Amino acid sequence: MFRKRTTTERFWEILPGLQFWFVFVGAILLSYFLPVWAALFIICFDLYWVLKAVNVAAHLVYAYRKFRLFVGIDWLDFAGRLSDTKSFKGFLTDRALSAKTSVEKKYFYDEIKKIERLAAAGKTQLHFEDFFQLVLVPFTDESFEILDSTFAALSASSYPKDKIIIVMASEERVGGPAQQVAAKVREKYEKIFHKFFVTVHPDGLPDEIKGKSANASYAMQAVLPELDALGLKPEQVIVSNFDSDTIVHPQYFARLIYEFLTADKPYQSSYQPIAIYNNNIWDSPALIRVVSVSNSFWQFTESSRPDRLRTFSSHSMPLKTLIDIGFWKKDIVNEDGYVYWQCYLHYKGDYQVIPLFIPISLDTCLADTTWKTLVNQYKQKRRWAYNVEYYPHLVPQLIKSPAPFWDRMYKLYQYMEGNFNWATASILISSLGWLPLFLGGDAFRESVIGYNLPTVTKTLMTIATFFLIFSVYINLILLPPRPKRYSVWRSVMMYLQWFLVPLSSVIFGSLPAVEAQTRLMFGKYLEFWVTPKARKGENTALAMKEMQSVKSNP
Repeated sequence: MFRKRTTTERFWEILPGLQFWFVFVGAILLSYFLPVWAALFIICFDLYWVLKAVNVAAHLVYAYRKFRLFVGIDWLDFAGRLSDTKSFKGFLTDRALSAKTSVEKKYFYDEIKKIERLAAAGKTQLHFEDFFQLVLVPFTDESFEILDSTFAALSASSYPKDKIIIVMASEERVGGPAQQVAAKVREKYEKIFHKFFVTVHPDGLPDEIKGKSANASYAMQAVLPELDALGLKPEQVIVSNFDSDTIVHPQYFARLIYEFLTADKPYQSSYQPIAIYNNNIWDSPALIRVVSVSNSFWQFTESSRPDRLRTFSSHSMPLKTLIDIGFWKKDIVNEDGYVYWQCYLHYKGDYQVIPLFIPISLDTCLADTTWKTLVNQYKQKRRWAYNVEYYPHLVPQLIKSPAPFWDRMYKLYQYMEGNFNWATASILISSLGWLPLFLGGDAFRESVIGYNLPTVTKTLMTIATFFLIFSVYINLILLPPRPKRYSVWRSVMMYLQWFLVPLSSVIFGSLPAVEAQTRLMFGKYLEFWVTPKARKGENTALAMKEMQSVKSNP
């Protein structure tokens, strides 16, 4: 059900698509009528992306180094030591003095300062046992096998299970089979956790779209009386809204509670893990693997830049915060990203997303045939790119918000620039460099700038491509072991797949973003599309060494 838009809302819906088509058509016209100006624009645009590639590579490497540090820490031990912050400070000092890397040393000294701030505020004894982790798993028609692997990982968590509450959020519109799957999962895992609830989201409620946001909001509101009956206050509960295929790191909840307890403003923060798509990475086609790994690396780089980090996919936040903002907006397709903006606006800019640098693993797109897999990947990326749906809700509110002016303007710029680049960058880089040569006429082709344009653009893009080497290296390190049913050739393809980056950037980057923005521009609204989940073999996520190795602290 789509409500009627106002004139102002339609203006904001039209804007992102109009920006793309203005630039795209403008580039063609400029190349024909003013090819020299077009050539200068191309060179500047390519130089911008070279600098961006250098910046992204630097952040990726830093984030990966921090990631390697964090997956080697026993976070449950750290959380337990918070019961005596004075003693914990001494422990951190010893770790800092024995640190072997600059990243490790900096982290522990930063933590010492954080503990000192807590002590100055009178927080000298922090007990993680006073809090509960609520895991929300909205689902539709996923198989028992998919959900079973999700709950098996939850049950293997190092966190005390008597402090974990499960909420499976099902959809009435899916029918009886979904309830049967939920009952089977509940029967197998109910006794492991403190409480296990299953909710059924009614179909056709007013002011909702058919999607995860409405289901999640209904589920959380439905279990509030149950939590109250258990004697739990909202301040005691941290909610993790997980996709149905989420495989958690064994230390995820321990890492989460540690960061929550030591945060300056824990109730004005969301907590974001790094999503890695390793559940079925060996089974997916090469193009899909490139897309999935790129998604992971985007999470790495954003985690190293907290000012840019937003909630995405599976993430966690306090229940009190969710109640304050009225839960997830029920008529939004991409609720995982918009909930950050709800919080930012509600708290007048005093809100942050804290990176956890701990992985969760998700499925890559996979279907019965390669063609269907590619189609599903395109639809998933189109749904993600449809975050331009935020424009009529977000932009006017940011403009009027009492949040600090420069902060909200910077965040507005990040949002708009991100969506603009999503649609335009790959297309312009792959095609714009040749337009003046084709359209500019003989006079331009024979000029100095026309003669040198291909060489300059090729050199700049070669430099930018060089920084892919960091992505290739980290990708290979993060891969789980190759299943025995695959030959060495499959491993070789993990190297060769990176030659597909230019193709995947256009097909699964720019094109779905262009379609999403154009659909919104013409009022052809998208509904939530559930990405089908499938696997051809075992779940390989937990075979990844970073999901296993946790060192015990001395």
